[in-house]
Formats: sequence, C-alpha cells, structure tokens
Amino acid sequence: MIQYTFPFDFILSLRILPMNIMLFLSLFTFLHANNNIQGSLDIDLRQRVVNDNQIRIVVQIDNNSKRDITELDGFILRINPKGKVISEKRITFLESLDGILKSNQSVSKYKVFPLSTPKPDRYEFYVAKVRFQNDYRVYTYHPAIGFYRVD
Repeated sequence: MIQYTFPFDFILSLRILPMNIMLFLSLFTFLHANNNIQGSLDIDLRQRVVNDNQIRIVVQIDNNSKRDITELDGFILRINPKGKVISEKRITFLESLDGILKSNQSVSKYKVFPLSTPKPDRYEFYVAKVRFQNDYRVYTYHPAIGFYRVD
C-alpha cells in the first residue's frame, strides 16, 4: 500500500497517469500513420534499349493503397551526368474515361528517348496527379510522405 506523506503527492501521482496514456496514444498513432504511408504506390522505372539510337523508359506503378484510383499521371525527367534536366515528358496512365486501378493492381506505360552513348543519362519519375474514386480532390504522391492534397 502506498502511503502519501503530503496531501498533494496523491494528486501529483494522478496527474502523471493521463500524461502517460496520452504519450502512449500519440506514439501508437504515429506508428500507425507511418505504416499506412509506406507502400501506397510502388514505382518501378526500367530502361530498355530499342536500337542504337533510342531507349525506352518503362514506368510501372503498383497500387498498394486501399483506395481505387481513377486518374493518374506524372513526368519522366531526363537528367544528364552533371545533374541538369535535359527534357521531361508527361505520361498519363489513367484518365477519367479509362478504367479504375483497383488495390493491388498495376499499370505501366513507356516513353522513348534518344540514347546518349558516351555517358548514359539518368531518368526519374514523379507522380503529378492522383484522383481517387468518389473523391473530387486532386492529390500528388511522394514516397517519403505518401499522398497529399494539392487543390
């Protein structure tokens, strides 16, 4: 049995309990939110040499989120070895009249770029616009933070 020597000791011990509960709940919420963000979209960028003059950049996007996607587009950046952006091309994976990309499904498209022979160029893909089924808002996607609203 706990003996309190001063009447305020009991009150102080009661104040610590809600703070511990709040700390636990905030930690649990943070861990749960991070678990939902990771793996929402998996983006795979592959290079295929077509002939001596062209390279085909194939972008595959896997929908690992729990929501159906109705619109999806982005940009492929062509970057030289010094880090300067040479060109960018827009890729539209899904439009409003196309089908729906359901959860655990994937979609892929490609763009053709000229092949640089002395030093190969680097290619990066960025998701520009995502729209979910039954949601009028427009989102974009970043692998570190997940989906965020842009309009």
